[in-house]
Amino acid sequence: MKIGTTTIPLAGWVVDVSRPEEFRKRRLEAIRRIVKGYGLSSVELSLDLGIIFPQVFDESFYKSVTVLQKELGFACTVHLPFTWIDCSSLNETIRQSSLECVRRAVELSEPVYVDAYILHLWGDTTIQMTTVFKESVQREMVLEAVLAQADRSLSEITEFINPINLCVETLEAPSFDVIMPVIQKHGTSICLDVGHLAYQPGGELSFLDRHQERIRDIHLHDYLVESVGDYTRTIDHLPLGKGQLDYRAFMQKLEEIQYNEVLILENNTQFDLEQSIARIADFL
Repeated sequence: MKIGTTTIPLAGWVVDVSRPEEFRKRRLEAIRRIVKGYGLSSVELSLDLGIIFPQVFDESFYKSVTVLQKELGFACTVHLPFTWIDCSSLNETIRQSSLECVRRAVELSEPVYVDAYILHLWGDTTIQMTTVFKESVQREMVLEAVLAQADRSLSEITEFINPINLCVETLEAPSFDVIMPVIQKHGTSICLDVGHLAYQPGGELSFLDRHQERIRDIHLHDYLVESVGDYTRTIDHLPLGKGQLDYRAFMQKLEEIQYNEVLILENNTQFDLEQSIARIADFL
């Protein structure tokens, strides 16, 4: 198992484009610290950074990542752009623009040896609409239309990404079972986001049992599900041990099924990341 993290906890989400060299260096130093400082064996890059801040994360940056990869020998996964875009949008202009962002990001990261490309197949609007409409006829109509767009997008994306290396991520809603026929049709893999599954019934161990043959990337973070009157909310991206996830049972299950792909600790701060690393030290 290749355990790692993103650069976000050490280098953040936002950069100052007036100081590109400084922020490129900061991101590269974060990669080195992940591997040499924490002893982790994989790094996940956010390609949103290259699309939103092209002045900073240009082709030269990814060539520098490649130099580091050769020096340090870490596995690298990349999260395809997902902020402010939607590959299954019913607005065709947005869908096409989203695919262009994905294509450009893949071209940008071409120098890097990539184990897996992580894809959010739909955006927040789909999640909101399927949640608001619940089991209504309108919800089913929205889902049918979204799935048709998702089918089209996967067909186009798999023209420039090998389907085996393309991992469709589990999102908060709707149920991942809805998208499985499209995934099977195109032969893509799955990114299991453990925190996102907390929004759905079934749980992470059951999901592993059902889909272990397709899972090539895992995002691991703790979560809390809280009920306030009739309202239920889920808080995710917590450090391991600070929520309701039985992370030891999950890690033991991965060992049991001999999972040998990438597992990414997906925390947002350095403090949270270090807590998570300490919790799974026995598995490193």
